[in-house]
Amino acid sequence: MGPEEDPYHETIPEEELHFYQRKGARRKRKLPDFIPKHDLKVLNSVKRKAYRLDLQLSLCGIRIGWAGLIGLIPGIGDVIALYFALRVLRKAQQIEGGLPPWLHSKMMANIAFDFGIGLIPVVGDFINILYKCNSRNFVLLEKHLVEKYSKERPVDPSKAQPPPPPPRQLEEV
Repeated sequence: MGPEEDPYHETIPEEELHFYQRKGARRKRKLPDFIPKHDLKVLNSVKRKAYRLDLQLSLCGIRIGWAGLIGLIPGIGDVIALYFALRVLRKAQQIEGGLPPWLHSKMMANIAFDFGIGLIPVVGDFINILYKCNSRNFVLLEKHLVEKYSKERPVDPSKAQPPPPPPRQLEEV
């Protein structure tokens, strides 16, 4: 997840802009509609919590969240931020069938890295603010659900393209 990638917003295409919007205007990114209702509810909850913890506030043009501010508290700040990150992970585990072990491990690695770096005084706190482990975990969960349910989605025969015509054989003259 680079600095130019935003998992929560998308740029509005030029043809959809209203007269009062500039090129490059952004809107909230919609979640996929083919994900079942229960998993969509869990994903939306994880999205809201991750946004609050990682990007809720803007300070001098840099988006920071409550986890970054709490992490600045000496001693217990990183432990409190760890607790909130684990709550986001626990919410993500409520998807239908639970999290696969490989995804749970990746999410825990993000949280552990965030916590470990946060233990370094001052510099670690600023790296924490830029790393945004909760947003990374939201992106991992969203990709997993899209991959999981896009395979199960039935193809609508009315929207299917007809097969291409067979190649024409050249006749010898």
